[in-house]
Amino acid sequence: MSQKLTSIVGRTEILKEVGDDPYTRMSVSDSSVAYSSSRAIAWFTNTPWAPLVTLRGDAEDSLGLYAELRRLGRITVGSWLRTPLSTEAFNSLPGLRKRESWLFRWTSSPPPPYGKEDKVVPVESENHHEIARLLRSGNPDTVIRPDDPGIHRWYGIWEGDQLLACGADRSFGGVGYLAAITVSPGERRKGYGAALTAAMVRRLILAMGAVGLGVNIANLGAIALYERLGFKDSVGVTTFEVVD
Repeated sequence: MSQKLTSIVGRTEILKEVGDDPYTRMSVSDSSVAYSSSRAIAWFTNTPWAPLVTLRGDAEDSLGLYAELRRLGRITVGSWLRTPLSTEAFNSLPGLRKRESWLFRWTSSPPPPYGKEDKVVPVESENHHEIARLLRSGNPDTVIRPDDPGIHRWYGIWEGDQLLACGADRSFGGVGYLAAITVSPGERRKGYGAALTAAMVRRLILAMGAVGLGVNIANLGAIALYERLGFKDSVGVTTFEVVD
């Protein structure tokens, strides 16, 4: 049985309906369209990396809303679907490939200073091959590549001609966003990751007012580090790719 859906158009109206937190703000644009049922809402945003569908609400009603939007052809193959972390029923649905369960964490306060922050510098495009090398060795599961659309700038820490740590500024929707924070396997636990993250957050707070990042729910060490850096607020998310 089809559901009765209400459409909501535009960033201002969607934020009014859902709530104006950094997670939502980053996933909504002026051209976004949302569809709501009795206890769930889904909004659609074209991003530089993929069409994005963000779903929020009661688990059972979220599943019904997703099914109705697929039936209507609103959700297309290649889209990324973000569901609440608690909606386990999506894990067994055909046509969805689970990518990751993660936490979107954010802060609006500058972090405490770290000793190696002065070593953090922009990584120019002619050195993107060094970023690719570091990602292969230190973060092989990331889907982010040096020249991906939507990345504004890479930052890193060098020792001579060796790149020891890197991170991407992938800000979107008026929210600063850190991605692919990576430290060379042989240089971990030396403060490079904390210094890189702190320096990037400090710069983006000045520009955006709020900074977010994503961290895998199983990465307890990174979660503890980000909490020390001020990332106290969070939303639990599971990301799927629509494949069929």
